Amino acid sequence: QLIVNPLLKQVNIVPFNFRLTSKFELTEDGENELFLQKPSYDHINHVATWVSSGELEVILPAEFSFNYTDNTSFDVKETDTEKYTFSSMYTGTGGSIKMNVLTECLSQGTSPASVISFAKEYLKQEGFEELYYDKMLSPKENGKFFITPFPDVLFAFTTGNAKAKIQSLRMAFAHVDQPCFKVKGKPDFKSMGCAMLNVEVYGGMMDHTWFDRPLGIAGTIMLRGEDVFKPEEVLYDSKRPIAVIPGLAIHMQREANNGWKIDRQKELMPLMGIANGRWTEGAFLHFLSEELSVDESEILSYDLNLYNYDQPQLCGVKEEILCSPRIDNLASVSALLESITDGERESGINLIGLFNHEEVGSFTKSGADSTLLGSILNRILSGMGCSKEQIEISLAQSYYLSVDGAHAAHPNYTDRCDTTTRAYIGQGATIKVSGTQKYASDCRMYAILLGLAEKYDILLQEINDRNTIRGGTTLGPMIGSHLPMMGCDLGIPMFAMHSARETMAMEDYISLCRLVTAFFTE
Repeated sequence: QLIVNPLLKQVNIVPFNFRLTSKFELTEDGENELFLQKPSYDHINHVATWVSSGELEVILPAEFSFNYTDNTSFDVKETDTEKYTFSSMYTGTGGSIKMNVLTECLSQGTSPASVISFAKEYLKQEGFEELYYDKMLSPKENGKFFITPFPDVLFAFTTGNAKAKIQSLRMAFAHVDQPCFKVKGKPDFKSMGCAMLNVEVYGGMMDHTWFDRPLGIAGTIMLRGEDVFKPEEVLYDSKRPIAVIPGLAIHMQREANNGWKIDRQKELMPLMGIANGRWTEGAFLHFLSEELSVDESEILSYDLNLYNYDQPQLCGVKEEILCSPRIDNLASVSALLESITDGERESGINLIGLFNHEEVGSFTKSGADSTLLGSILNRILSGMGCSKEQIEISLAQSYYLSVDGAHAAHPNYTDRCDTTTRAYIGQGATIKVSGTQKYASDCRMYAILLGLAEKYDILLQEINDRNTIRGGTTLGPMIGSHLPMMGCDLGIPMFAMHSARETMAMEDYISLCRLVTAFFTE
């Protein structure tokens, strides 16, 4: 069985026997037809390796035709390199299929808790064992683990074979939140015969991009439990558009194209339906009770946000561009999930951390500007038998990446980027550098990543902010201030960051995945 994701040009194969034919030579021996089984894949060098007649075969880039038992075939688009033809392979057992990580993460990550839920399922499928924050941590060598201290934050890590008391760490971090609308506690109101929802703006969104979009609702709902200190927690997603913020016609605001200041309390209120006697006070709570099939009295509280229901879509004549909600920063989350499963070192610890609340400052229990990371690292290392001094030595020998979106040089606004040091879409992942230390990058860490990029032929760029335009903040300096280690900020260059729909190049995502995987492997 062959599963193809046309968005990523990604081929996923359930591990059953099949025959592969091509118009061109498939192997170095000149074969154009092979009976293949047990696929594996090198994510750094992008080489697919198969077992054929008991021998390993390396598949060369070509135009492939996969032949099923019913003699039908499926053609995969020919590419110049193997990067798009095979970007990941299923190597597990049974009949399950490896998720198409980027597209699924963008589609399913509709709230911070939803992103963490997606990450947990992905890691479980990849063989990671769940550990628990409120219990002793005793990770073993050569293992794969994850912890969710709270429902909106996750740490996943792998341990090498060595039982050394000094464990160097390679770490990468991203955030799971994005600008959105949070539903207020008593949200119901009516206006002009319409049923409306009172919301609060979360993060630094581009307000005007949210008009006339189909909006779903997602997040966490707390229900009454048997123990007052243990209410039942329900992860909710409407999985359909249930609201829209209607725009105003140009005829009623002739000055709109000259720019106007949006009143967030007045103009950004979502419409959920027609009132006309069908919408009464408490109707939103009634809506939630029907969605969950519980009595209204069972709902104690919620943390819900509206999200853009638009789906990821390839654009451009060669389908090189991806337009999607939540690229900032779920593309980074997806890349870290792929990299932690693909990278492997014989000794030391690889770790990813997915934090919440970056868009509003990170100063929360689930944010990066807290003691949570240090606590987790101490517990992991002490659980592996390291003393306090050995933990400090381990951290001194460690490195981290802060992975977040970068601003691409814009073709229509050429004066908004630096005059010489700028990032272009389609030319690779981007290291973010700031002389004022707004980013964690320094010249030593830059040199390390540049060395990895050169060794594995990975596209890599550098970006500086324009002196007159300040970029956004990242997790990098926050983490470095709590745990003084060598670190670097990098990400994917994109257009329209914090818009309801953002734009990136697929080539840059692949470069980011390869670079972080190399960081976790070398």
